[in-house]
Amino acid sequence: MSRDNDDKNKIRRRKVTSSKADVTKNTPKNDYKKVSSKPKKHRKRSKIKIFGVLILFMLVVGVAVGSALVFSSLRDTQVVTKSVLDQKTYSKTVLKYADGSTLAEAETGDKKEPLKKLNNKTVKEALISIEDARFYEHNGVDIKGLFRSVVKTVLGKKQGGSTIPMQVSKLLLTSQDQTLTRKIKDIYYAYEMSKTVSKDDILLTYLNNMYVGNSFYGIEAASQGYFNKAAEKLTLPEAAMLVGATNNPSRYAPYTKVKLDGSEQRSDLENKLLFYSHTANDGFDDPTQVELNMIDKLYSWGLITDYDTYSQLKKGTMVVRKAVLNENAVGRARTVLNKMLENEYISQSEYDQAYADVANVKIEIPKSIETIVSTVEDYVYEEVIEALKDQGYTQEEANNLYYNGGLQIQTTIDSNMQAELESQYNNSSNFPVNSGLDSNGIMQPQSAMVIMDHHTGQIKSLIGGRNVKGKRTLNRATSPSQPGSAIKPLSIYTPAIDTLEMTQSSVFSDARGGYKFTQNQKWNPSTTTAGAGNMSLRLGMAKSSNTVAVKVAESLGDDYNECIDVMIDYLKNFGITSVVDSKTNNSSTTDRTFPSLTLGGMAYGISPLEMTAAYAALANGGVYIEPTVFTTVSTYSGELIVKANPEEHRVVDEEVAYVMTDMLKAVVTEGTGSNASIGSMPVAGKTGTTNNKYCVWFVGYTPYYVGATYIGDDPGRKDADGNVIKMRSVEESSAIAASLWANVMRPIHENLEVVDFEAPDGINFYKINLTDGGISTYGSKAAFVKGTSPTRTSSYQVPVQNNSNTGTQQTPNETPAGDGDTPPTDDGTDETGGGTDNGTGGTTDPGTGETGGGTTNPGETGGGTTDNPTTPDTPTTP
Repeated sequence: MSRDNDDKNKIRRRKVTSSKADVTKNTPKNDYKKVSSKPKKHRKRSKIKIFGVLILFMLVVGVAVGSALVFSSLRDTQVVTKSVLDQKTYSKTVLKYADGSTLAEAETGDKKEPLKKLNNKTVKEALISIEDARFYEHNGVDIKGLFRSVVKTVLGKKQGGSTIPMQVSKLLLTSQDQTLTRKIKDIYYAYEMSKTVSKDDILLTYLNNMYVGNSFYGIEAASQGYFNKAAEKLTLPEAAMLVGATNNPSRYAPYTKVKLDGSEQRSDLENKLLFYSHTANDGFDDPTQVELNMIDKLYSWGLITDYDTYSQLKKGTMVVRKAVLNENAVGRARTVLNKMLENEYISQSEYDQAYADVANVKIEIPKSIETIVSTVEDYVYEEVIEALKDQGYTQEEANNLYYNGGLQIQTTIDSNMQAELESQYNNSSNFPVNSGLDSNGIMQPQSAMVIMDHHTGQIKSLIGGRNVKGKRTLNRATSPSQPGSAIKPLSIYTPAIDTLEMTQSSVFSDARGGYKFTQNQKWNPSTTTAGAGNMSLRLGMAKSSNTVAVKVAESLGDDYNECIDVMIDYLKNFGITSVVDSKTNNSSTTDRTFPSLTLGGMAYGISPLEMTAAYAALANGGVYIEPTVFTTVSTYSGELIVKANPEEHRVVDEEVAYVMTDMLKAVVTEGTGSNASIGSMPVAGKTGTTNNKYCVWFVGYTPYYVGATYIGDDPGRKDADGNVIKMRSVEESSAIAASLWANVMRPIHENLEVVDFEAPDGINFYKINLTDGGISTYGSKAAFVKGTSPTRTSSYQVPVQNNSNTGTQQTPNETPAGDGDTPPTDDGTDETGGGTDNGTGGTTDPGTGETGGGTTNPGETGGGTTDNPTTPDTPTTP
């Protein structure tokens, strides 16, 4: 085997050697080289052929791909006519009611004001000079300019090659995307446009849609917004500045916005002030003390013309800036003038004069015109802008899209409910008799209301004030106000029932004093009831007893701070974002106090919108749904941009929520909210009255809708001399808020089927006496979570007359229903834990407000049940 292998190897080697020998032996040296060179030439020719084939293949593929790209880009194009361009130019953003009818067209103000005709020759010549010098020569696409742009782009120098028709395409027909597909479409549309639309109409279309910065679209809007004049009257320097800005609006806009430094005089700021809403992520710094001081000067100078704006500026929810001529815009305008000179549109002398004058162009901000407005439109605007920003748009881009994008916004607002709400707010008889305009021309007392469908979280109607004037002014529906006792179901009674250790029959003393924690002993809030005995939780909430509320809250934890933590956690879970969880000793900057969380004397308060959404969670079986005012935002052509996706979470179990609903029904049938009754339709709700009755509330719901309303003077107002205007009491107390609520809700429910709130399976009912909480044959039917029940039999078994509202029974020792949300005697106290005379929030120091004497009877405790519990009776059927 080894030898065979060797032989094979030898034979193989001989063949190789033999071949070489034959070549070298029989062929001359030179001939040998020629023989060996022939394969190289062959290989070279082969490479050339391969390269040629490759180039040809790439050309074929390139043409194929290019053709496919062009075909793909143009397969969904539309016919371009003047009517199509006009339709897109004059289209406005439309807000639609839930039924599809038009709520409003977005108010454009100075944002976009298209012109049918523009006779200002200077504007047109300036635009052509800087954007498209051969505009009247080409057929939509400037081949020379396009080739030059491609070459410079390859060399790393960016230069646009778009003609005015191509830019019109980008503005109205395609998009701002920097893609090859979009550019192909722009070229196609530019050619087609030049066939069907005249040059002058194309030019006017561009002028009507060009972006000039600061949310101004179009030459007319820009002229009015920057110079307070019609585009027809623009001078050469002004025209050059406006058309020059289109190259880079953020850099070349005619003015920049700067802060006030405190040195300005009135003459420096006339027609120079800009006002903006201020939120967490808008890019504006919080106002400095210098700026806040200047706000008072602006108001006294008459440069702030409405009190709502002044109030928001002082609160920091708005900021003010002054408009200053932009030096970059001056330089850009001079570039435009130079191009106009090159193209012989202006003479050397005109150029020289305009070159000098452009540095002195006068910025003049137009004065806004105040009219009665619908605050629901403002709120829709705010929510849509935030939604667009969540999609990645900047603030300015979102504003531009809202005002000029021809959006179709499907709101949740019910047209009939909104009309009813506005009608009731125009009826002066629904408000205190001392209503009227204050020295600032603002209606007082003010009010706001929100109505929601608690099943979906959709806002059905909203109003942010009475006789509201001016856009983007104070929306009281979304601004916090002191809630008073309306906070109690959220911060106290829901947590109490949720422990499953306290029930509607748990008994607490309503007498003053007897508090468990030292801080509350020192505070010692006054009673708002007779203060002579005990009350069940049901009666304590129905009568809005302050003393019972505080003692129930003391049972939520083992110490003061633990109880505070529990109450704040529940408020946050109910969607209350304005609660201030700050560990500070200053009662005006924190809500970590019993007065704030039990009686509603908060640092800032709660808005009617958040109060509505919080109560909606109880109406919705314990599930909180983030309130929404629109469902979809689409483009003019129907492309979906935003779809509402509200956040949901469970706050409490449905059984706990139902018990709270049952207790809140008792507020209307057995307590302070009787004015909120709307006939046979069940109503659950709570009244609220703040310090000295400065602000009164009713928050309530039916099986269909939930709504919150408040009435009260605006806090912190000042007269023309800078003196604080004292807030006035709402003499009618919370009863007038409950009546307003009922007057709005009654017609809304008029044709709806009367149904009751549906009790879940985990609920039992017992009749209880409202004083001692014991089971009673003649008591009120109350809901209990299965596993809980009354722990005693009532000692009151004497039948008495029916409550006029409900047919429930009262015992001789029960406090009769009445106002109840304020003290029975005029001792200068009220149900809240504080607040100052101007109503701006905070709580009073110990020794003021609700402090005073009074001790509890021996043996009274801050909670729990009485001794000698008895076995409960069998629960009644729902």
